[in-house]
Amino acid sequence: MKITFNVKLGIVAGILNCIAWFAFSKSLGYYSIAIEQYRYYVTLFLLFAGIFLSIFLERKNSEGYIDFKDAVKTGILFAITLGLILALFNYLYYKFMAIDAIDYFIGDARKLMEAEKLKEEEILTYLDTLKSYFGSFRMFMSTMIMGVIISLLFGAVLRKKKPGSELDN
Repeated sequence: MKITFNVKLGIVAGILNCIAWFAFSKSLGYYSIAIEQYRYYVTLFLLFAGIFLSIFLERKNSEGYIDFKDAVKTGILFAITLGLILALFNYLYYKFMAIDAIDYFIGDARKLMEAEKLKEEEILTYLDTLKSYFGSFRMFMSTMIMGVIISLLFGAVLRKKKPGSELDN
């Protein structure tokens, strides 16, 4: 089975994202919530750049023509690859590298909420939501949703039908 260029590009983008994530962690300390913010910026940048590059190069390899559905498939394949790598690294990061970071974030949030004198039910509901925020499945799904949206956008912009093919109705 041949690995397509989109998958290779997704693997490279995923590795770059993981390296950036780890570098932010080392420089800011493992207990900074700002790491998540920077990681999302890097992921969003890599989604835009990678999907554009994937569709553009796929179109270039197809003699300058690509259908909308093929462009979207190309972008989604990139996003799936990137999302899987990020989800795997997220699991490894919180399981082995920053083992107690989630507990630290939750404890910090609890202190802030208790200082605001919120009810215990409100605190527990919010903390459950916060704990799920760091989940690998959530990271994969958010990457996929953004990947589909960006793929649709770039698919519409970069599509170019071959002369003589059927026109869209």
